[in-house]
Amino acid sequence: MNKIWWMSLLLIGTLSVAEGQAVDSVGNAKIVVGISTNAYRGDLGQPYDKWTLAFQGSLLFNHQRRFHGGIHASYGTLTGEAQGERVFDPDENTPNRFFKTTIFSVHYALEYDLVRRENIVVYLSQGLGFVRFTPKDQFNRNLQDDLSTRAPNETYGNVAAMLPTQVGATYFFPNRFGMGTKVGFTNYLTDYLDNVSQLGDVNGNDNALHVQFLFFIPAAF
Repeated sequence: MNKIWWMSLLLIGTLSVAEGQAVDSVGNAKIVVGISTNAYRGDLGQPYDKWTLAFQGSLLFNHQRRFHGGIHASYGTLTGEAQGERVFDPDENTPNRFFKTTIFSVHYALEYDLVRRENIVVYLSQGLGFVRFTPKDQFNRNLQDDLSTRAPNETYGNVAAMLPTQVGATYFFPNRFGMGTKVGFTNYLTDYLDNVSQLGDVNGNDNALHVQFLFFIPAAF
C-alpha cells in the first residue's frame, strides 16, 4: 500500500511539473493557503451532520489564463456517529457506531474561469487525486485492524483515489493578493472512511462536503 501512495504522489507531481514548465513567468503562479470545514456522508449518522476542520495548501500554475491547473494538499479529519437510527444488519460481527479519521490528501485539479473581471474570478474545478485515511473509534483505537467490526474476512486498504468537484470565487486586491471561498464535494473511491461497508445499509462510496476559505499569495511580488 505504501508503494501505491508514493506512486500516486509521483504521478501528481509529474503533472504539476509538466504544467509548471509551461508557465510564462514566476509571477503567473499563485500560492494558496486556507482552512476548510468538512462534513461526511456514509454509513454512520445523518448525512453531513458533523463538521470538522482541515488545512489547505495549493500551488496554482498559469493562473492568468482562463483554463489552468494546480496541485492541492489537505490535512484534517472527518467524523460520524450513528445515534438511535437503525443503520446495521449485523450477522456475527458488530460494526462500530462512531469513527473519526485523519485525512491526508493530494490531488491535481483543472480549473476553468467562468467569470473573469479585473478583481473577481468565479471558477469550476475538477480534480483527481489520492487520500490516506486512518479510521479510529471513540477510544482512539485503530478500526482497520479490528476485524470484529466488519463482516467475516472483510479487509480494506487505507489509500484510495478521490474525485473533488468544486466551484469557487476569488477577490483580488490591487497588489494581486486575494481572498476567496470554494464549495464542493469529494467523491472517495472507497466505502471505508468510516470502517463500515458490508454491514451498513447505505449504498455507494463515502463522500464529503467541503467549504473552504482561502488566501492567495503571488509567487513573486
